[in-house]
Amino acid sequence: MVVAFLAACGGDEPQEGQIGHLSDNFGATVSDEPRSALIGRDILSSGGNAIDAVVATYFALAVTYPGAATLGGGGICVAFKGENDKPATIDFRPALYHSGGRDVMIPGSVRGMFALHARFGRLKWEGLILPAERLARFGNPVSRAFATKLKGLPRAAFADREISQLFLREEKPVREGQVLYQLELSATLAQIRLRGAGDFYAGELAKALITGLREAEGIDVPLSAIRDYRPKWSDPTIIKVGKDQLLLPAGPPGAAVVTQWNSGGSGRPDRGRSPDSVGFAAIDIGGGAAACVVSANGTLGAGRFIGSTGILMAAPPYKGPTTGVPMVLINKPLLDARGAATGAGGSDALQRTVRIARRVFSGDAAPDAAYRGAGSRGTARVNVVSCPQGAREEPALCSFAVDPSGYGLAAGAQP
Repeated sequence: MVVAFLAACGGDEPQEGQIGHLSDNFGATVSDEPRSALIGRDILSSGGNAIDAVVATYFALAVTYPGAATLGGGGICVAFKGENDKPATIDFRPALYHSGGRDVMIPGSVRGMFALHARFGRLKWEGLILPAERLARFGNPVSRAFATKLKGLPRAAFADREISQLFLREEKPVREGQVLYQLELSATLAQIRLRGAGDFYAGELAKALITGLREAEGIDVPLSAIRDYRPKWSDPTIIKVGKDQLLLPAGPPGAAVVTQWNSGGSGRPDRGRSPDSVGFAAIDIGGGAAACVVSANGTLGAGRFIGSTGILMAAPPYKGPTTGVPMVLINKPLLDARGAATGAGGSDALQRTVRIARRVFSGDAAPDAAYRGAGSRGTARVNVVSCPQGAREEPALCSFAVDPSGYGLAAGAQP
């Protein structure tokens, strides 16, 4: 009877997968948009790892910051689980389909996030999508981050009827605090939650994408072009930082960071056209970390929705300099993350991220102090996570900061 009584008393404690399962030192998320950071934090407190947190953060961003984080776009993530798994980078930028002199982009984010979760995640997929689905269905108050971005757009950006219906109120962009209801997007998220990425790329959602792209661009995209889309896994590009390793994207994006790192971030950014992007990262007490940057190659992508899916279409590829960079710092022998950083939002993101990350990861400055003296803010936003003695070994020493030039949030166990 005593055992039964004690078991009953313990039954009210949140179980794994429920918010509050962990209440202290579970890690943190940083994001350019506050609501998404809070959702990522909830996933960590539910017992999820850093990869679970960034997946949930991304889908929340698809609702709260849809211009750059639309399901129609894509991006790059760097991930380290903190166990014996090798770190990896995944490139899920949208793919170009060209036919009859017309171009459309094949969405990459859904399959990219699904693959990231399948390889490194811990919690169930459904629980990572549900918060975003609810935000879209029951309404999301517009954040200062997204409202500020919309306010700076010319009137021509809202020329599409469906764009104007969603993002304008009395002929003006929605303001901070006004509520957006995205019922079509909620329905799409529900299907992704229940059926995974397969339906999005080969099932009923794929057919809806084909119909929507035909209506928007007058181009017939074969099902095979969507079905055959695959994200690209690669080993990270690595920079030695003392006894630690800085993990960067593979290929040209990582090479650009190496060049800037070796020059101390002194390069001059291209001040020409720069599409918006959004960065987010997470770290957990298991020693894992992940950082991502996503974009739709424009502030509102291509400025049109894909049929009745509620998904903003991505614009054709941007051919200018890198406008965002994710990075993760690890101690490989100890299998423990030491930090993460993301730079996004503009053509000066690369230089500003390198300058701030060098100061934090070398131990010269705490994250909240690293922005001072980092040069012109421009349009870039840099978010930083630092655990100088390891996320698993000394989680109490971890600290987090978001760029004062933006309106993001660092969210952890402490309020």
